Amino acid sequence: MGISRKGVSYSEDLRLRVVDAVDNGMSKMKAHQTFQVSRSTIDDWLKLRAETGSVLDKPRVRRGKAPAISDWAAFEAFTTRHSGATLAQIATAWESETGQKLSQNTFSVMLRRIGWTRKKSASSIENDVKPNEPNSCSD
Repeated sequence: MGISRKGVSYSEDLRLRVVDAVDNGMSKMKAHQTFQVSRSTIDDWLKLRAETGSVLDKPRVRRGKAPAISDWAAFEAFTTRHSGATLAQIATAWESETGQKLSQNTFSVMLRRIGWTRKKSASSIENDVKPNEPNSCSD
């Protein structure tokens, strides 16, 4: 209800001015033209006020599961201790230290959330083809 075209909620002040104008006799069409708010949004605000006593949207409820890791300070300390480990090694170490089994993907997401990146350096990748050996794929 009451979402603008860009997905940002209208201010409480604007909502109150529009609803007050309608309450004081301005037609919904004139309010729509004056305040540049759609008719359906004005209807939504009036309905919301009738139901809740306020023109403010109901607080949004977070959907989905709660984050698997809630103590971010402890997680950062853990990742610092295991900074050279692979995701599989981190997952194993986390399970042995906390008793909580989490997937490698969960660790990947959580590491990104605290600003860590997991990149291989160019020097850590071995080349199977030696510089002076002919490539077996070429004919």
